[in-house]
Amino acid sequence: MVDESKIVSEYTSIKYGWMATLAQLLATIAQSFLSIGLGMQLSISAIVIRHLQGNTESDFSISLTEASWYGSILFIIHPFGCFLSGVLQGRFGKKYCMIFANIPSTIGWTLLYLAQSSLFLYASTLLMGFSIGVGAGAVHAYIGEITEPRLRGAMASLTNTAALFGMLVSFTLSSFFDWRTVALLSTLCPIICILLIIFIPESPIWLIAKGKHEKAEKAICWLRGWVDSETVKPELSNLLHYNNVSGTIGTQDSNVVTNDSKNLLSKLAQFKKPSVYRPMKLIMIYFFTSYIVNLTPGKPFIGKIMTEVGLRDHQSICLIIFSVLQMIGSVILILTIRRFRKRFLTLVTISINSALLLLFSVYIVAMKNNCIKSIQWIPLTLIGGIYLSGGSGVACIPWMLIGEVFPNKSRGIATGVCAGMAYLLLFALTKSYLTVEMFLSIEYSMCLFGCIGICGLIYLYFYLPETENKTLLEIEEFFTSNSKSRT
Repeated sequence: MVDESKIVSEYTSIKYGWMATLAQLLATIAQSFLSIGLGMQLSISAIVIRHLQGNTESDFSISLTEASWYGSILFIIHPFGCFLSGVLQGRFGKKYCMIFANIPSTIGWTLLYLAQSSLFLYASTLLMGFSIGVGAGAVHAYIGEITEPRLRGAMASLTNTAALFGMLVSFTLSSFFDWRTVALLSTLCPIICILLIIFIPESPIWLIAKGKHEKAEKAICWLRGWVDSETVKPELSNLLHYNNVSGTIGTQDSNVVTNDSKNLLSKLAQFKKPSVYRPMKLIMIYFFTSYIVNLTPGKPFIGKIMTEVGLRDHQSICLIIFSVLQMIGSVILILTIRRFRKRFLTLVTISINSALLLLFSVYIVAMKNNCIKSIQWIPLTLIGGIYLSGGSGVACIPWMLIGEVFPNKSRGIATGVCAGMAYLLLFALTKSYLTVEMFLSIEYSMCLFGCIGICGLIYLYFYLPETENKTLLEIEEFFTSNSKSRT
């Protein structure tokens, strides 16, 4: 009988040096180019819409309806990519799944560069959305599986910072070049990503699940600072125990798993288990709250929002400022997450964003009723505060949780489905944003968003557990046992 406490004690007593941190950082940076590409893909629609909507001087122009579809259609294809990602992760591993995700992205950027009609725009964004879907689940599952508990939060934060950096790069390029040149330059990102991912190891947990124990040992040695096998022996024993408990351990030197988890119906049946559907429900509510309080559905139409609140001049500079603030927020998250942890940062940043949205609503009402004059620094400060606060927590943390909260046996398919549902939700919110704004007006839309943020804050206060500095097995056991402890 395996002495579980001894295994855990030996593993937690290991103190890897700075070389281990460097190795995990390099692996994170390599796959973060997928996230940089994600940020560039999410922001390009705002750039294209601002240049083409109703612009008769361009090669071609698009109507408001076409702009609405172009700004939101990116997200409707994501679930298909995410579902395929879950299958690819289980069959080929996280590494090759991330490599594959860059191929449709490259084609999508090329199509955008050659676009001569709205149909080309739709085709390019569908390919980009498919790429994001395939890569999203794999990226966060990979980070969750290769990093030590002490570094997992910071490395996951770095991945989210990369996405924000991608947005900043796109908006900065758009201030110097036209949208076609931005699209052409953006093709470099997926190409660089493929070249870097080739050199990082596969997830040791996946290798063990496939029975490739020697390769798993080499991968751990690489990820813990290029050490010898004796140094990582306690951690390897811990991972073998984790896979055994999860029912995913494979036979030595085989590429098959000893249970029927490769069967698609068997994988889908995992969603009936509390260890899967409980975290799934939690994460989806978190995503809904996060999108609303960060004004994510309105980002493709941020130019229209700025115009309505009096920010008509220097919109390109404003977009760069917002991106920089969100990146600064993400850096703050990296530096503070180990001290303050995910739960506290979640509650604080949702509270701040909800308050800013309500203040934004009050400002617009006062401005429209001529109670105050239009003062540009007020909406600039409020929107910038939303981006800064969101980047410091609520915008990034749900993506970290995706790689942590699901059990090992179903992590591949669960992260893919969860990411797919998150993007489908984002499509629905983005597509309906203009309708909601037209029905309620922008001021009451902001008021509604602030109230939704408060409701989300109450829910997460009672149900969001702390995952920072916890092992994946501890997190899995929390949802399996439905524990009430949130710390």
